[in-house]
Amino acid sequence: MEPQQRVRVLDVMRGFAVTVMVLGHSIDAVLSDAARSTDLFVLYDAVRGFTAPVFLFISGAAFVVGSVRRWEAYRRFTPLLRARLLRILSLFLVGYALHFPFFSLNKILTGASPAEIAGMLQVDVLHCVGAGLLLLQLLVLVSGSPQAFGRRAAALGVAVVLLTPFVWLVDWRPMIGPLASPYLNQAQPSIFPLFPFAGFLLAGAATGVLYLRVRAAEAERTFFRTAAAAGAAVAAAGLLFELAPLRLFPVEDFWKTSPNFFLLRLGAVLVVTAGFGLVRTIPDRVERHLCTLGQASLLVYALHLLLVYGSAANDGLAQIVGRSLPMHTALFVGLSVLLVMLAVVHAWTRLRALPGSTLRYFRYGLVSGLLWFFVTKPW
Repeated sequence: MEPQQRVRVLDVMRGFAVTVMVLGHSIDAVLSDAARSTDLFVLYDAVRGFTAPVFLFISGAAFVVGSVRRWEAYRRFTPLLRARLLRILSLFLVGYALHFPFFSLNKILTGASPAEIAGMLQVDVLHCVGAGLLLLQLLVLVSGSPQAFGRRAAALGVAVVLLTPFVWLVDWRPMIGPLASPYLNQAQPSIFPLFPFAGFLLAGAATGVLYLRVRAAEAERTFFRTAAAAGAAVAAAGLLFELAPLRLFPVEDFWKTSPNFFLLRLGAVLVVTAGFGLVRTIPDRVERHLCTLGQASLLVYALHLLLVYGSAANDGLAQIVGRSLPMHTALFVGLSVLLVMLAVVHAWTRLRALPGSTLRYFRYGLVSGLLWFFVTKPW
């Protein structure tokens, strides 16, 4: 397979997911309880629930695009593989740091309650992406070709979805400890455990392999039409299975563990992906902004959470404003946060254009300063 260029639809979709995520978190932090009882909010909340599946699906597909270019290099411990592993490590580090109960290592070790420790160890979307990418990298190591990788990713994705109802019946903490158990279910605080959310990432990886084969044959529009039809069929299958009287799984929470609900969401993700692939009339300026946001998704994720929900080191909109605003004002806040994120990303892009040593010193200085205060601050 020939080396691939950046895939436009992936960058645009990642930017779209980031946009919905920023708006969703910002509105959630300040929207009043009265506004949450309206039909409009119920519809908005349902649409917002698809953000994480889209983001995970695109992350899996983007992993494939990056891997196929230099497949053999990623199957050995090369500088490329080391750089990838460091990027994945950064996902875990940022994910855990965002949940620190205190901006003090000493206070965490000596003064944090069990509930605060459990909250710090919860698995959010960054942890899920990081663990999922590690899993995909393991599949690369044992797969001699992208095609073999795609088959294994698809099979593993099916296994994850089918096993989810059973995995959620077990409290894994006594067996594997408080650090690893949140990756499996929500018996401990966990937002995006691998079961079932890794299924979206694995589905994206398998779909990415198929897409690159079709792209090489210059039949992309046919692929996206087929993906739209397949997505509709998958969603319909999930609905039909749910309506059928026979129950194959011990589902206790349809919205979290049901394979049928997973099929509904995966079908919707495939349809949305196909829609972005088929649409060719997105204004250039809008597309550029979406791609810019998508390519800096980790930066946007971390910064907007600090601004919206705060952290151990700062108060955010959730603490300063609280749930007190009507829908139109909350929407204005969300758009304002999105514009701030866009400005920061453009500034970061210009900073990256500076000589390599300048950016390196900036990063080292920022990280070293934060680490110094975190380690030395007594309480």
